[in-house]
Amino acid sequence: MVGKVLAERYEIIEKIAEGGMARVYRGRDIVLKRTVAVKILKDQMTGDAAFIRRFEREAQSAAALSHPHIVNIYDVGEQDGIHFMVMEYVEGDNLKDYIRRKGRLPVHEAVKITRQIAEALDQAHAAGVVHRDIKPQNILFSRTGKVKVTDFGIAIAGDGATVTVGDEIIGSVQYISPEQARGELAGKQSDLYSLGIVLYEMVTGKVPFSGENPVAVAMKHIQEKIVPPRQLVPGLPKALEQIILKTVQKDIAERYGTAGELLEDLFYAEEKIPRVTKPNNTSHSDYSDDEDDDHILRPSFNDGSGKKQSFLARRWKTIFKIILFLVFIGGLYSGGIYIFNNLLLSPPEVAIPDVQGMSQNDAARVLGEEGLMPSTDVVYVYDDQISVGTVVKTDPPEGRMVRENREVTLYVSQGPEYVIIPDLTGRTEREAEIIIADLELTMSAVREHHEEIEKGKIFRQVPGESFPASRGEEVVVYVSEGRGSFELADLIGYSERGAVDYLKGNDLNPIIRYQFTVGASGHVVKQEPEPGSEVFPEQSIELIVGE
Repeated sequence: MVGKVLAERYEIIEKIAEGGMARVYRGRDIVLKRTVAVKILKDQMTGDAAFIRRFEREAQSAAALSHPHIVNIYDVGEQDGIHFMVMEYVEGDNLKDYIRRKGRLPVHEAVKITRQIAEALDQAHAAGVVHRDIKPQNILFSRTGKVKVTDFGIAIAGDGATVTVGDEIIGSVQYISPEQARGELAGKQSDLYSLGIVLYEMVTGKVPFSGENPVAVAMKHIQEKIVPPRQLVPGLPKALEQIILKTVQKDIAERYGTAGELLEDLFYAEEKIPRVTKPNNTSHSDYSDDEDDDHILRPSFNDGSGKKQSFLARRWKTIFKIILFLVFIGGLYSGGIYIFNNLLLSPPEVAIPDVQGMSQNDAARVLGEEGLMPSTDVVYVYDDQISVGTVVKTDPPEGRMVRENREVTLYVSQGPEYVIIPDLTGRTEREAEIIIADLELTMSAVREHHEEIEKGKIFRQVPGESFPASRGEEVVVYVSEGRGSFELADLIGYSERGAVDYLKGNDLNPIIRYQFTVGASGHVVKQEPEPGSEVFPEQSIELIVGE
């Protein structure tokens, strides 16, 4: 796919991500001369009309949205059986990687990120679009730090039409709402529940529910209450804990009604929480806390005396003067640094060279020859196409003009990221679908009759248990349709009870009729169908019994 040009306009440069149904590439819009992201439906999906409709629905629902915190959709099309969507290219990290790197986030940063996500959802919900898969992996950061919500891949339009695969639960089970876990229709408040789980993870560094498998985690979303975040982070402001607990209520009626209501409390909490300048892994003493206030969300500030208001007014005047002074000093300092760096020194600019595919040492040498400094902090990443130990990309990226002596970070390949396929035999298709989706693999089902395995249970899988697979690969499961056709035994001469036991033991339905027959009382004298006939489970068999 790399090097191909779609619609005579979009050149495919490199693969940057892969999901269950599509791959995402970095591309270039030849007409507008800008970098774009191109999402391409996988080959195994293109023969399925339902998947095609889902892919097109994603494009239509997302393209209708326009908001600074939502990834823009530029174009959608099809060429030579390749279904593609062209999107805004967001170069920064996703929120999941950011949380993994930092452990847990400072409260003000977590609230700021949540507020931007809520603003995006408020806009989407107003347009009648429900995301259905809010999770940190779908929250991206631009190079300036702005939050961008992406992947409205399983969205529901306001007319109630659901886009799923086989009506099964799709999405990350760690962030799924109780109603989605039950297989019910998801609504706007389902997005808010998932956002509450994301906020919980940001301030505590962990998700509230874990288990041996995705099914167990989904059941916890339905049945168990989360551990209040202040038990994990004792100094967490009560205002923020109240927001989280309200957002993740099991009962939809007890959650926020809209993203706008959540935003109001987030704005209030942001003003109430003092800023912290200590390192990220702080103790409870880093946060002030009002233990006596049981009604923290948006209280009235008017106590009737006016004293509290006048005190606040004096305090804000003092703070405002300090801010003005700091801004003035900061401006002088920044101006001086700018003049020194840009007017006096004026180092020449150089272009970041193309070092993709080189060894780390060779890439460092080339950067040095261009007057650039390779960073000592090398980032190791998984990549399905670039061989182990070679450079995947640089930061800043290839071709960007930078000052000489600029530090450049190398991203070095660790090879493909593998997941170990679990044993799915004996499970239902629904259970397997949840497990496979959580591993970011895809699944297809083949239904066959089986003499011994209960109908609806998986009896075989390809690849088998413990096979290492890269993300996005397909697992084929074979689901039992129960016993197939078989030859009917000769029951003539059997006792009535013996014949009935045989039929029921083979999932056949006996119909008994009695007929006077000399010397054959209580025994089968005739059967329909005849002995040796091909029959199927649940078929009715007529027995004539002598009396």
